[in-house]
Amino acid sequence: MSKKIGYIDEFGDKSIHFEKDGVTTFFIVSAIIIDEESIPQVREEFKKIASNYTQAPEVKSNSKAFRDIDKRIKFLKDISNLDFRIYSVIVDKRKIFEDSGLQFRNSFFKYVNGLLDRELYDYYPYLKLVADNHGTDQFMEGFINYVENNHNQTELFRGPEFQFSDSKSEPLIQLADFITGSIAKCYEPGKIEQRSHEIPKILNRHILHLREWPENPPRLLRKIENEDENYNQELVDFIFFRINEYVNANQESTEIEIKNQLICLNYLIYRFKLDPFEYIYSDDIIERIKIRDINFNKRVFSREIIGKLRENKILILSSQSGYKIPCCKGDLIRFFNNYSSQIMPMIETLRKTNIVIKSATSGNINLLEENNYELLNEIIEVTASR
Repeated sequence: MSKKIGYIDEFGDKSIHFEKDGVTTFFIVSAIIIDEESIPQVREEFKKIASNYTQAPEVKSNSKAFRDIDKRIKFLKDISNLDFRIYSVIVDKRKIFEDSGLQFRNSFFKYVNGLLDRELYDYYPYLKLVADNHGTDQFMEGFINYVENNHNQTELFRGPEFQFSDSKSEPLIQLADFITGSIAKCYEPGKIEQRSHEIPKILNRHILHLREWPENPPRLLRKIENEDENYNQELVDFIFFRINEYVNANQESTEIEIKNQLICLNYLIYRFKLDPFEYIYSDDIIERIKIRDINFNKRVFSREIIGKLRENKILILSSQSGYKIPCCKGDLIRFFNNYSSQIMPMIETLRKTNIVIKSATSGNINLLEENNYELLNEIIEVTASR
């Protein structure tokens, strides 16, 4: 597997006084991950695209050149053709500083460091991270110290690598800055615009996870019409309560199967927030799991991922269109109908087969009278009498 390099940048500030003017409500950290051998090509293509939008020596998300949302959207569409992945941690400071154990800034950032260390390295265990050496709040230095002291290293001589670089001379740090700033336009109250909802859709194929924290309840990235009819908040809240319970109970696990299950859940959560009515093809989920487990396949996905998550009482629906977290009664009806359309013909086939067997053996063989099939016989009798 080729080595991965992550270019990391953050949006927001450390202040917990988000109610004051000039202080951000959200703190966002994004890593833009690229195959090491693809870096020269991605770097040159990014520089070429950027030259069509600005003549400034450095692409900055907050620059005057990209204040026009239409221009930003167009630029994002152009760079979306480049080969990279996105992982972001998005923290809503409003939710964590009220009646929580994270009242102090250092505790807050230690927790964010833990999220990055735990989840980013789940995808890429040997990721090398590159950050701007002119960071104003030195977030990366704190993250490096956290990883050096807390990272669960799996190999004695192979641990995480870090590097600082000048954003003016490294276009890929500029790419990380622009992506992070664009994601902020979907969250930060003073930066949200009418077309902000288009940004995640443009970047969708690149996104591993937009990890919101705190996660419950999920913050949808689109407006729901006829909410009472099409979107059952009580159902959604319960499902995400169970998901968060499972994630919190297993986030420290080193088992490959558990890590793969969490990656699957992460992507289902992200896609739910993007569009709660959309089904996701298994190939899209498997592609993200294969980042860390290249021998993964559909058979294992169905048995070891979806099956085990369902065993843990996490509702994941499936159909010919793929998988999704349910959001309404209609989702559940479609799921039941899908399984019913498969199960009922199977039961009828067993009933008819048993009749043929009895006829062929003059009644000497009647499998449904065997103790092993007592419950099955009851089901067949009930369905046959309807």
